[in-house]
Amino acid sequence: MEEKAGKIDLYEAIEQMKRISLAGGTFSIKFRKWNSQTRSGGDMVTVRAARVRPKASDEKIKHSNYKLFFTDTETGLARNCWQPLIMEFNGRRTVLN
Repeated sequence: MEEKAGKIDLYEAIEQMKRISLAGGTFSIKFRKWNSQTRSGGDMVTVRAARVRPKASDEKIKHSNYKLFFTDTETGLARNCWQPLIMEFNGRRTVLN
């Protein structure tokens, strides 16, 4: 339980997400929404069971290098979020160093 209380570097969290996904597991994340077209957002999204999926190219989705592409395994929906807006990974707060 002490591990969950600690913070984790965002990029270390993303590497762990990839390892968990490759092993067939799932992870939980919380992130803030952001709509770059309307320049608004702020709603918090919680995904209890996610798995990383291959990222799109910048030709298909603008700024794809800054996004996390994942599948919500509870709904089966393919989703993505901005990496810097990931607030928690498996109950641990993420920090951007």
